[in-house]
Amino acid sequence: MDTEQFIPEKTAPQKSPQSPLEQWLAEISDSANALTDIWDPGFDSGRQIVIANLGPLQKVYQRPPLFKSRFYHRSFPLPIDEWRFNSQIKLYGDFCIVDALLTIRFQASIKYAQANIEALPNINQHIKACCEGLVKDVVDQELRKLAKGDWIDDGLSSVEKRIETHINETLTLQNVQCRALCEMLATFSEITDNAKLDNRFAHDDIYLKILKKNFETQERQNKERLRQELVLEQQRLERQQHLIDQTNQEHALQRIEQEQAALNLKRRLEEQEQQLNSQLQIEQRLHLEQVYHEQNLKRIEQEAAAKTQQDVQTKQLETEQQLLQERLQHQQQLKQIQLAAEIAEYEKSQEAWNTSRERLKIDKIEQEKRLKQLENEAELALLNTKQSEEQKLQEQLLREKLLHEAHLKDMELQMQIQEHEKRYAATQQLDNYIRRDIELLILEKHRSELIQDVRKSKHDELPAISAPVRREEDLDDM
Repeated sequence: MDTEQFIPEKTAPQKSPQSPLEQWLAEISDSANALTDIWDPGFDSGRQIVIANLGPLQKVYQRPPLFKSRFYHRSFPLPIDEWRFNSQIKLYGDFCIVDALLTIRFQASIKYAQANIEALPNINQHIKACCEGLVKDVVDQELRKLAKGDWIDDGLSSVEKRIETHINETLTLQNVQCRALCEMLATFSEITDNAKLDNRFAHDDIYLKILKKNFETQERQNKERLRQELVLEQQRLERQQHLIDQTNQEHALQRIEQEQAALNLKRRLEEQEQQLNSQLQIEQRLHLEQVYHEQNLKRIEQEAAAKTQQDVQTKQLETEQQLLQERLQHQQQLKQIQLAAEIAEYEKSQEAWNTSRERLKIDKIEQEKRLKQLENEAELALLNTKQSEEQKLQEQLLREKLLHEAHLKDMELQMQIQEHEKRYAATQQLDNYIRRDIELLILEKHRSELIQDVRKSKHDELPAISAPVRREEDLDDM
């Protein structure tokens, strides 16, 4: 025995294609759904209840919008929850199995919370435990009514709506706001052997009614499918005829367009031939005029070029002479400045040398005074001390005298070396200046020779340039 399932109102996406009976029941359910009203339970997502305890006094009320919590306040939220509930019934000797799938979204009202203060921490679990028997009783009553078989003609949509309405009304009477959604699935067992109906099946009228509806639905589907096939075939033939007519029209239009294009091409070619002839005549005349004009332009350009070149050369020579004079003046100024700087530096070095010499003389005089003083002291010591002490003082005097003379000689040598170095640097700078002046004079001489050569070559080229001009004038006279 194979099982076959149909869905009165909603088709499950994982099932196989619907049978004719399932499609018929779905059509009845869709038409019934269009006539139903929408149940609005009035949910509130931010609903809370507050318990105020002040000594023996206790007050329970809904949390107002602008609420400030105090130490004697306790607030409990009343959230929206979802409750799934399934029930099943077997009809007609297990020939039909009906499953009722319930989804209930509910929220406790303030009145229910006030009546059940002790269950506020788990208010939704308390509602499920208290109202489960009522929901089961409502669903079982409606499922037992299906045994009459009226739903086979009308579908299960009305039964689903009745269950949803009864559950909403029942929970509302319990001060619980809810919205119930019911989905019923009917599964039939197919009996292939008709002889078994007399023995095991006691509701043959139900089975015959189902077979009748199944046959009517299948017949209607076959007629609709044949009608659609005929319509499609007729549309296909019309499209083919339309395509044939369209291609014939296109071919005719193409022939007309080709003939017109050939005529237009012939006319265009004739016009192009006339235009080419006239264009050739114009081009010949323009070419002669252009040759004459170019000859005149060349002659004028050569004359202007010769004149401008001569002007440029004269201006260039004037500017070069002026630049040369300015450069010589600038070099003389630089030499004067450098000589003044060298003289100042030499005077400074001479002054430094003189001051150092004077300082050496002063140091020498002071040293001599100190030596004389030491000699006097030594003479006095010789008179008062023994021979050994006198010898030590003489040796000390001799050493100091030798050291002082060596120090003076070193200073004189260093001053002489510095003076020789400065004189050498000054002579070296003078040699560099003299060498640079000689090089500049040589360069100026080469430059003047080059300028004279250029002038001479340009002067030689001027007659050669004027000769072609005379030839062009001869051509113009011809």
